[in-house]
Amino acid sequence: MREPRGGPAARISRPAVVLLVLAVALAAAGRLASAAPPDEDELFRQMKVDVFDGNWPAVLKTAETILARFPDGTAATQASYQRARALSRLPGREAEANAAYREFIARHADEGLLVEQAWTGIFSLACDGRRQASAGCVATLSEGLSSPLPYVSTLAAIRASDTNDPPLRKRALAALKATLRTQDDPDIRNEILIAILKIDPREVPQPTPPPGAPPPRVAPGATPTLIRLSVFNKATQRYEVRINVPVAFAQMLVDALGEDEKQELRDEAKRRGIDLDDIFAAIRKSGSGRFLDVDTEDSRIEVWIE
Repeated sequence: MREPRGGPAARISRPAVVLLVLAVALAAAGRLASAAPPDEDELFRQMKVDVFDGNWPAVLKTAETILARFPDGTAATQASYQRARALSRLPGREAEANAAYREFIARHADEGLLVEQAWTGIFSLACDGRRQASAGCVATLSEGLSSPLPYVSTLAAIRASDTNDPPLRKRALAALKATLRTQDDPDIRNEILIAILKIDPREVPQPTPPPGAPPPRVAPGATPTLIRLSVFNKATQRYEVRINVPVAFAQMLVDALGEDEKQELRDEAKRRGIDLDDIFAAIRKSGSGRFLDVDTEDSRIEVWIE
């Protein structure tokens, strides 16, 4: 007996074809269902990669996903901080970033290091660039000076030294001098000393030798290490400035200036016949003794090198 045209496959009924299609569709649906969305750990790892790459739109998206899906998860704290940080890097979203940083501080007050970094972000948003002279910058730094967190109040005081607000600078000076008395870290001490110099050089604390100690001696040919500067006002018959600054610290102070400030300083020095770039080399080459003596109608300026 002959097979019908088309062979055995031709005998498959329409219901069987429908069932076959349904089976394939169900299997495909099962495979799609098995491709579950990334879990919290995967999202956290991806966020860290995006932070490292500086891909802030992706950081923001992933952080918000973590906070939406795992609001009480182990990555929520980091996601909240990185969300604020990402917003601060995106143009036009500074106000959102400021609110996000403050929300993070309010909700995670026990996260010491991250709270400090959040305050750093707030200060940068308020005071960087042209905003440095704004009322918002002054208000934000004033708020920071009142913080019970030593790092925050000290950072606010250091940044306040770059403003032109007299009341804020006065508060900052008092805070800086108080912190300097208890601060042991040499790098932080140097930052504080630079800030004090910016506010008022006369307020730089001077080392006090023990009672009866002989004056320091400098061996012949030794490299000078200390600059002594005095400015005597002839009208008031008083010294306006009397400070002692280590040579290395003075150079660090100049190096810490912005490029615009450095150029202004170079131009002013050039008008006075001084090459600012060579002045520290000249100081180190000179022996101990009087380095500069300027006598004008109003004042007398003396610079000694030891």
